[in-house]
Amino acid sequence: MDDVNIKSNVENLELYSDAYPFRLCLRMKNFESEAEYKKFVRNCENLIRKSVEYKLWKNYIVDVLQINECMITHEKMDEVTIEVHHHMPSLYTLVCALINKKIEASDEFCTFDICQEAIELHFKNKIGYVTLLKSMHEKFHNGRLDIPIELVKGDYTYFLNSFGSFIDESDMDTINSRRVINMSNCSWSRDNYRLEATGA
Repeated sequence: MDDVNIKSNVENLELYSDAYPFRLCLRMKNFESEAEYKKFVRNCENLIRKSVEYKLWKNYIVDVLQINECMITHEKMDEVTIEVHHHMPSLYTLVCALINKKIEASDEFCTFDICQEAIELHFKNKIGYVTLLKSMHEKFHNGRLDIPIELVKGDYTYFLNSFGSFIDESDMDTINSRRVINMSNCSWSRDNYRLEATGA
């Protein structure tokens, strides 16, 4: 095989060769299919969850700020496994909104641009979250647990005000249905969970 002279347009972060018409750019403006879009979202979500920065954010909430009990049962981290749950938006919805905003503005982006912006929103405290017992977290994702809005930490309203127009309609419906759940209309009683947790 003949040597191909590969060149780089450093300004555009683009690889090319005079021998081929196709150029490879680091950044994109859109996706060829819905499947490609969803794969990109899941990849970003996975990278964020596995990043050192994300782990530091979770550890800061639990270890430094001492938000280290289940907000529903009040069981402590030294008794059970406590997890930080994204609540308004979910991490998936957050990533979708960031991508959709770039696409609508015709801004070029890559995986790392989206991941960095998502992590920055975490460090700016501009997303909603709650700490939950691992089994409560599972219960929520199985559609068996309501989370009262009073328990949500973080400035989720900033995210909704800034990115609401870039959130898919069905995801926005889910968010709006969660926003109206409060301590007086949720499907459980804190006293019931407290009794179960203490074995009384």
